[in-house]
Amino acid sequence: MKPTAETTEMRRLVGKVALLIAFIYLLVLLGGVIALVQDVSVPAITWPLLILPAAAFIPSVSYAVQLHRISDPGRMKILWRRCGLCALTGIAMLIATAIILNQVN
Repeated sequence: MKPTAETTEMRRLVGKVALLIAFIYLLVLLGGVIALVQDVSVPAITWPLLILPAAAFIPSVSYAVQLHRISDPGRMKILWRRCGLCALTGIAMLIATAIILNQVN
């Protein structure tokens, strides 16, 4: 059974949200780099913790791009779940990092 146009758009919307969240993560990284350039003293644990969510955001972006490039319903069904799962994992890791860094600082 072929999915409807609405189903396809909802699956692609997951990819768009994943790209938005990854962009927000890039802004957080940019803030870290700006703090580094301005010689703001931060604990050494900050940098590995800020890089950690990239392990989830990089595959999420990759799946989102693939999701927008293909039209095969079977492949889309797999990709939108992976994309959403990686994006949610990245968000959870970013929130955990923020909480940990708040406690350390």
